[in-house]
Amino acid sequence: MYGGSRRMFQRLRAIFSRGRVAPLALESLGRQKVAAPAPARQPHKRDPADFVEGYLRGIHKVRKQRINFLRAVSGVCKARKAKGLTTLPFDKEAVGEEIKAIMEEDFFCAGPLSLQAMNTLGDISRFQPPLSKGLRTAIAGWALQLVVNGTPGGDSPPGQGACEAAEEGLRKMLQELLREDPSASHLVGLLERVAYWMQSGRVAVRARAVSLGSSLLCFASGLPSFQMPDDAALGHLLVQLAVSLADPEAGIRAQARETLGQLYRMLLCHQGRERTERGTCGFQMFREHLTPEQTQAFLEAAWDHVLRLGQEWVREGGLFLLYSLLGRAQELLEEEEEDDVKQNLSALLYQLWRGREVPPEVQALLPKTDE
Repeated sequence: MYGGSRRMFQRLRAIFSRGRVAPLALESLGRQKVAAPAPARQPHKRDPADFVEGYLRGIHKVRKQRINFLRAVSGVCKARKAKGLTTLPFDKEAVGEEIKAIMEEDFFCAGPLSLQAMNTLGDISRFQPPLSKGLRTAIAGWALQLVVNGTPGGDSPPGQGACEAAEEGLRKMLQELLREDPSASHLVGLLERVAYWMQSGRVAVRARAVSLGSSLLCFASGLPSFQMPDDAALGHLLVQLAVSLADPEAGIRAQARETLGQLYRMLLCHQGRERTERGTCGFQMFREHLTPEQTQAFLEAAWDHVLRLGQEWVREGGLFLLYSLLGRAQELLEEEEEDDVKQNLSALLYQLWRGREVPPEVQALLPKTDE
């Protein structure tokens, strides 16, 4: 038995000595080599443009991905702008439609998602081609409803900081839209929408609207390709802005005078004239610069405000503008006491509403009746 074991040992020894099997070093015994761990798998980074395309095709269109969609669009815009490119690698109009749908999710006031949506819309507005007029108008109208009207809703109305952020976001978005299309008709359309809120029953809404209107006028005047409206739209717009001169709040009246002053300077510049006087302006300064077509549009718009069922100060403002353009404003201010002036205005408004004792110039504005 022992002899067999000795022969097996000698055979193994001979095999090792001929190099057929490498002997295991003693110092390596008990120290088995451990394989290095595989490198951690890096998360796959999606290309922002591909993500946007997927969202537009409905692949990623879920509620939790909306903020990622907006950020991806903005990221692509910044990258393209850095390269000096003027177009986007996806359908700009389709992106605009999605942004509008996202903003419409907010009903009472602009939330964080709407703020990001306004910023993203401003980003895509810097690229060609421009958004369609219908889409641009719909987005601007909804954004104004959310921010300027800002109807508090829900259990936690937005704080002052959130309101200011929303107003700034809206202002920047509208400015970028104006930069995209600096036409006179675009500015007039925006200002008419803003002017609608200038006659709100809430003071805060009127203040925001007047401030925004002044900001848009100031921005438009600095655009090199902007042109003042030459048609009747200017006369109609002028009434919508000037009626705030009768606002019961002194701060809003002051802001309205500044807005009219800005518009007056733009009008003089457009006509190749230079304004030498300083300070804010009243409405009377416009009279000699309106065309007959604009004057007629002004009279009709003022008369419409006189007959409007709504706040008394709006009707009084329309009446004063109407008589101012006719050169008869002094008739409304004959009384020294404010209460007497208001009483006379109320009586005159009633007479005009009934169609009695109407000045001949105003009579031409009244609807014709068959007698």
